[in-house]
Amino acid sequence: MLQAARTYTSNIMKHADTFNIMYPLQHGFRQRRSCETQLIEFIDDITVNLSEGKQTDTLIIDFSKAFDKVSHSLLLHKLDHYGIRGKTNDWIRSFLSERTQSVVVNGESSPSVDVQSGVPQGSVLGPCLFVFYINDMPAGINSTVRLFVDDTIAYLTISSDADHQTLQEDLNKLAKWKETWKMAFHPDKCQVFTISRKNTTSLYQYTLHGHVLEHVTSAKYLGLNITSDLRWGEHIFNVCNKANRTIGFLRRNLNISSTSVKENAYKTLVRPIVEYASSAWDPFTHKDKHRLGKVQRRAARYVKNNQRNISSVSNIINTLQWKSLEERRREGRLCMMYKITNNLVDVNKEGRLKQPIRRSRNTHDRSYMVPSCSSDYRKESFFPRTIREWNSLPPGIVLARTLGAFKSQVSKA
Repeated sequence: MLQAARTYTSNIMKHADTFNIMYPLQHGFRQRRSCETQLIEFIDDITVNLSEGKQTDTLIIDFSKAFDKVSHSLLLHKLDHYGIRGKTNDWIRSFLSERTQSVVVNGESSPSVDVQSGVPQGSVLGPCLFVFYINDMPAGINSTVRLFVDDTIAYLTISSDADHQTLQEDLNKLAKWKETWKMAFHPDKCQVFTISRKNTTSLYQYTLHGHVLEHVTSAKYLGLNITSDLRWGEHIFNVCNKANRTIGFLRRNLNISSTSVKENAYKTLVRPIVEYASSAWDPFTHKDKHRLGKVQRRAARYVKNNQRNISSVSNIINTLQWKSLEERRREGRLCMMYKITNNLVDVNKEGRLKQPIRRSRNTHDRSYMVPSCSSDYRKESFFPRTIREWNSLPPGIVLARTLGAFKSQVSKA
């Protein structure tokens, strides 16, 4: 069954790619897309607006029991509409049918009832079926809707009261879609936040089924704490706290002499916390970079079992041959740039990567125009910042034939 599910999932997604079926801003459960690619595009949109002095209202839409609400009959109807018919449709029908559920309390089981909706969570096929089910949700919406499986945001540039009304009408359309396809939103958990650096902003009470959405100054989206001014201090504060707690856990529970084991524990359990999707939020202020660097310095003392304040942490890190987290983030951004330029990931390049009209001795064949920036937060966001660094790389590095070769060379540049 598992192998069959994997085969059908692969075939279904290949069918979707071949016929360009999937909504382009759905980055969940799709090849060459990830949380990071979604966040890079979203944050780039926002920094452009901020640099132009514009306000962006963003709605965070929370599904209620999203996977459990999928109607089997409507799902099969949608799959047929998208050309998934014949044996594949029959197999999925069989996969979903004759499922029962019961409740067990204190050893006593309730009678079994048929399950008429829901795709199995934790299965190979479940997320694939879900993204097909919600694929048409953004149809007819004027604002930008981004999907990552069931994580949904909609945002619009606000220049007048009419724009507020447009976003409200989009919210009404989403509510209508939900009713038509028997899904459910959780109004109490849906939020709106205004992203702007203007002294005054235009506020509007957005409603969903008569419920006024909570207006917040920061929200978590795909693991990032995004604030109304798009500063990264809050996100960095949170990830550093989480990373430091993990180091504390390792100190208490992995108090051993083996440097290599503790080093592997740090690289496996701590470093991913402070580097998750960092190409999208890599900070440029000294304060934020210093706070992140302190995590690695604390980890180095733990790994080498050297807590003496008189000892140089820099010497300890050099002994371990660790690069600074700042340098690792730079290399990570350049590797993402290599993936984008070589179509190893699907990031929309239109309007973001433009080749220069004229080349000079200081540029190479894959140089790009650096976007004009009127503010530091735009200048230091992913595309402007990484393009500058990319253009300065030697031609032999940017023309590397594989990502592995590029990564190896750029780490030495």
